[in-house]
Amino acid sequence: MKITTDVAVNKIDKLCNLFELLGVVVILLMSFVLQIIYHEIPCPLCLFQRLGFFGIAIGFLLNLRFGFKPSHYAVVILSALFTSFVALRQIALHIVPGTGSYGDSVLGFHLYTWSFIIAMLILASTTLMMSVDRQYKKNVYRKGNFVGAVHFLFATTVILLIINVVSVYLECGFKTCPENPTAYHILSYQQSK
Repeated sequence: MKITTDVAVNKIDKLCNLFELLGVVVILLMSFVLQIIYHEIPCPLCLFQRLGFFGIAIGFLLNLRFGFKPSHYAVVILSALFTSFVALRQIALHIVPGTGSYGDSVLGFHLYTWSFIIAMLILASTTLMMSVDRQYKKNVYRKGNFVGAVHFLFATTVILLIINVVSVYLECGFKTCPENPTAYHILSYQQSK
């Protein structure tokens, strides 16, 4: 009975990690959709928030690939803290009336506000998931569950990371990114030649 319970807990833990990873991948994918289709060029603080979400995704991928460890959850928690601090900084820049905002709003909030809310939700849920001691027992982790989904999400995360690197290069080149970008620096430089 105990082995069956451990396997059930393992599946639940994997599902929770998989669900959160899927949510982070969807967030990163939507940020690229907004960037490419709606021409929402990310500011430097937006790029740092994306970096934080990539860190969150890596922490969940580590859990799903190598087993549940507090160090993997620590990667998620530190990345979520980083993302929330950067998003809070951007919120503080635009909170004073008359300072304007950056980008369009989605469902009444700007993307940096959504980043803060989502990072705090990830922080809270990961802390709760981390507190389940049974997942750290030896021989509880089984690699056979959800392998296809983990590989798909890993590949998607790597592709999104490569696209992000290319996008940042096109936006900034090897210089400091502009505070309020209006065009892709490299593309506009090539057109002016």
